[in-house]
Amino acid sequence: MLKIIKYEWMHRFKFFLAGFVVCILLNIELVRNIINKNQGHQGTILYVGILIALAFAFGIGLGIDHIRRMYKSLFTEEGYFLFTTPLSGYGILGGKLITIILECLGITFLGGILFFIDYKILLNRFPEIEITSEIPAEIVINLFKFFMLILFGYITLLLMIYLAMVLARSIFSAVRYGKLLSFIFFIMIAQVVGKITSYIGKATETVVYVEMYGDAHFPTVTNEYFLLQICIVGALFMITGYLIDRKINI
Repeated sequence: MLKIIKYEWMHRFKFFLAGFVVCILLNIELVRNIINKNQGHQGTILYVGILIALAFAFGIGLGIDHIRRMYKSLFTEEGYFLFTTPLSGYGILGGKLITIILECLGITFLGGILFFIDYKILLNRFPEIEITSEIPAEIVINLFKFFMLILFGYITLLLMIYLAMVLARSIFSAVRYGKLLSFIFFIMIAQVVGKITSYIGKATETVVYVEMYGDAHFPTVTNEYFLLQICIVGALFMITGYLIDRKINI
């Protein structure tokens, strides 16, 4: 599994390095413009908006790359070497998912550091943006759970796409338009997962709601809903890993 993680990183470190350098340069330019033009709150809002747009664009590109990783393993010659290794289907899938999770956590961590540095720099120029109140530990825990819920949701989406591609590759590999069937499989899987989530959510009254703290709104995630998402990820992982492990027409 460690070799798979290393292999995934070797092919993409230039992509991440280029993205990191571009973000650093743009961030420096944005902060410099805000300070020099003395834009105050408007400049800060502009700064945050541009960074969000950049993060969204980078996230779209990263998500497409995450999907292409399994596609190339299943439908190109790259997969011939991968599936001849002694690794089980669970090991192959687990290695890919661990790499993706580490990438998401790493990007979030670097983004947090960058935001903190920018905040300290802008605070010297615009003292009015200082955050004076302390955030309670309960809010921090809920924000962490909400972030993990977003991560689990993203992994769930990837696993549904991976499962659809594995089904198309293993069952309909001989069909002329078998690859297109993966989209149909994805719609079907999404419908099933959505109904199961909705049914269990109503039965257990699991919710995600917004809690007020002062003038701010913070998302709160119940433990039941959090565990439900973990179970969904686990079930999709087991099914997809089993089909890969069987190597039917792969």
